[in-house]
Amino acid sequence: MPDMSGANQQGWKKRAIGDFTLRRVLRSLLEVYVCVVVGAWLFSDRLAFQPPPATYALGNGVFRIATSHGQKIAILALTNATASQVVLFAHGNAEDIGDVREFMEQYRSLGFDVYAFDYRGYGISDGKPGTRNACEDIAALYNYLVEQKGIPPQRIILHGRSLGAAVALHLATRRPVGGVIVESAFLTAFRVMTRIPISPIDKMRNIREVRKLKAPVLFIHGEADRTIPIWHGKKLYDLAPEPKFAYWVKGAGHNDVLYANEAEYWKQIRNFAAFVEK
Repeated sequence: MPDMSGANQQGWKKRAIGDFTLRRVLRSLLEVYVCVVVGAWLFSDRLAFQPPPATYALGNGVFRIATSHGQKIAILALTNATASQVVLFAHGNAEDIGDVREFMEQYRSLGFDVYAFDYRGYGISDGKPGTRNACEDIAALYNYLVEQKGIPPQRIILHGRSLGAAVALHLATRRPVGGVIVESAFLTAFRVMTRIPISPIDKMRNIREVRKLKAPVLFIHGEADRTIPIWHGKKLYDLAPEPKFAYWVKGAGHNDVLYANEAEYWKQIRNFAAFVEK
């Protein structure tokens, strides 16, 4: 019989080399993955928070209050003597309270007290922007309304848009409020870019926060939103406990939700506020 020991040895060597090469490839891929995840974690705040130049100054309804760390943030207060409810608004990424003033004026004209704030590093607010700071900033305004203005929590409706929706949801699961309006929200910060979950760690996990809501919630999202596709909003709606409502805006993208059908937009908000008040 022929001696097969040489052939067997050759085969074993090839398999060994193949296994070693596969391990090296897998290790390299793992190292790349870890670097990507760590990099995303470290730099995600820089991508999520991009403050524009300030569009306003102190006065005309704008003042500043201190955060828990002593830094001061800017507040826009538009009050209505006949208001029975207060809207606390958290704006999106590349805008400040000067940019949303007209929107706040429309809110006030419907019979609400309205308060908006700038995250640290935005407008004339002190400090640097970031996820943790933003959550502390909205808590500072909430505390101001409840403790200094004496406003009962059940009269407060949180309204967060885009990035601000994550900030509003974070507060709503930790403090009592009357209701929450979640507009153009994402599932998590990373999934705006990746679409699918690729990391065990993430920032601004709306997908987790929304399950813990104890207040009524209204979801608003543009059906043609290409920045944060509507499936983000619909998934959050599915996960939220009752009572919950949704307004999916036909033809609206990310930045024109209000203007796609202004009358219907405000009708949905008025109806939600009436439900909350009951």
